[in-house]
Amino acid sequence: MVHGTTIRNFLTGFSLPFALGAPSMAGAAERHGSLAVTLAPIAAPAAPTTIGSVDVTLRFEGLAVARGEPLLRLPLVSSNVDSVATVITAMTAHDAKGPVDLTPRTIDLPETGLRDAVGGGPSREWIADRAVEGTVTVRYSVPAQATLPPRGPAPPFSFSADGGGVSAAGHVFLLLPPGEHHYRTTYGWDLSRAPRGSRGVSSLGEGTATAVEPLDGAQIRMSFFMAGRIGTYPAKIPSGGFFGAWQGVPAFDAGSLLAWTGRLYDHYARFFGQKASPPYGVFLRYNPINAGGGVGLFRSFVTTFGRGKGSNAEKIKLTLAHEMFHTFQPFIGNPAGLESSWFAEGLATFYQARLPFRFGMIGAEAYLADINWTAARYYSSAMATVPNAEVPKRFWADTRVRTLPYDRGMLYFATVDDAMRKGSRGRKSLDDLVFAMLALEKAGKVTDNGDWEKLLAAELGPGAVDAFRAFLDGAMPLPASDAFGPCFRRTTAKLRRYELGFATDVLAQPKRIVRGLLPGSAAARAGLKDGDEIVDPVPQDGIQGEQTEQIQLKVRRGDSLFSLTYLPRGEVVDAWQWELVPDREGKMGCAL
Repeated sequence: MVHGTTIRNFLTGFSLPFALGAPSMAGAAERHGSLAVTLAPIAAPAAPTTIGSVDVTLRFEGLAVARGEPLLRLPLVSSNVDSVATVITAMTAHDAKGPVDLTPRTIDLPETGLRDAVGGGPSREWIADRAVEGTVTVRYSVPAQATLPPRGPAPPFSFSADGGGVSAAGHVFLLLPPGEHHYRTTYGWDLSRAPRGSRGVSSLGEGTATAVEPLDGAQIRMSFFMAGRIGTYPAKIPSGGFFGAWQGVPAFDAGSLLAWTGRLYDHYARFFGQKASPPYGVFLRYNPINAGGGVGLFRSFVTTFGRGKGSNAEKIKLTLAHEMFHTFQPFIGNPAGLESSWFAEGLATFYQARLPFRFGMIGAEAYLADINWTAARYYSSAMATVPNAEVPKRFWADTRVRTLPYDRGMLYFATVDDAMRKGSRGRKSLDDLVFAMLALEKAGKVTDNGDWEKLLAAELGPGAVDAFRAFLDGAMPLPASDAFGPCFRRTTAKLRRYELGFATDVLAQPKRIVRGLLPGSAAARAGLKDGDEIVDPVPQDGIQGEQTEQIQLKVRRGDSLFSLTYLPRGEVVDAWQWELVPDREGKMGCAL
């Protein structure tokens, strides 16, 4: 997730709230066969040290598709990122009977909740001209040029071909049969036409790698792929456990950052009692627009670096801590998606600094900075009391709503942790509730809010259930003065509300035309006008948490193209913060 004073750009990268554990129906893999994905990065003819395109080969075993039915599907947009569905070239398909002619069509899918990694919205399908069965091989080519999401806030899924490498998430380029299928899955690389010295790494590890368990469509599309002249940590990637890869040349020591991250991953594994060590990869790549953001994927995480603030490795650490937590934590499965993101993102935000602090990997000041960054963004927000049910409806349209699952969720869990510790005289904590939810999940239960309420009632009584329901309705959680540990106490600060100055959903549109300009706002005073077009995407989630950070807009007005800069702040309000208790850290310690 992500978003730094000690980090903060989490949200602009978005950690998507999906639990991607092992499929519950292992037998489905036998019914639906296997999938081998082979990627061939190809050096650009005019620039042999760069990658110009990627050839994709998909080999399915055990497919059966009737004539006139869709063989393959790819969403046109995935989490606000355009896929390559409309720019695929050289596409062929064949089975044992010979070539299969495929006719593309665009459809608008309803929201189904199926784990085929498509969901609702416009998608491209490829229709078979005859019945297809058995072994089916599909080949196509996609451009590898660096692209930026044109729709505003979005995770780093799109193709990036800078720094002598290429990378992308399966979301934007892997064509799969529609429906809920499971596959014995292998990822492989053909580097024969790539720049000299190229390597290929995926969420399953380096080179040809096969997943231990069958994967469904969501897990396959939520895999990440990186190849070319890339760096890795360790230099030789192990077959299991933590590894990292980076594309390009960051301003910090990528190997040192990934070594720190690997140590934290080992702490997490012990904390959650993980016995096996499946591969877990962290991928780093350059982003000129929204550096520092990231997204959690299947057994992997992607974060981005840039110049200036985006090159600060200390700020990226908590992004990585947040996203790796998602790999281990429990999730609310019903309802799926954004309505339950208060649980997934709230927990990850609560633990992202607490566990590194507990493990001695960051100090008290860094932990405090993380608490205060989240509290400042939340308690100064004009949207702080928006009910949780509104989050899915307004998630992409308003950064202040989009950050609620993270910020309000973290503060709510702080109140629960405090109640557990004080009610049990230190014998129990939020950890116990997390492990209990995880046990339900591992037993095969699709958990819901009712399961959380039962745990609350059993440990803290009916009042805790009432407080939880009030939280979902938008009530502001307020942790006790000492809720974050004995070294800290609650105080207040004068902070200014985030105010964009015009309709918030403008920046989430493909064509960003200013409307709803607020007279007298900082945007208006800077010279912005209704009808202006904002040319480039503008990340807001991190800026929203920075009291002094200005927003920069590239504006087109008629035939003129110019830049505007202003401080997106409005009225001053009192906001809760925490501070170190004088001399407490040295004398008493800050154990959590």
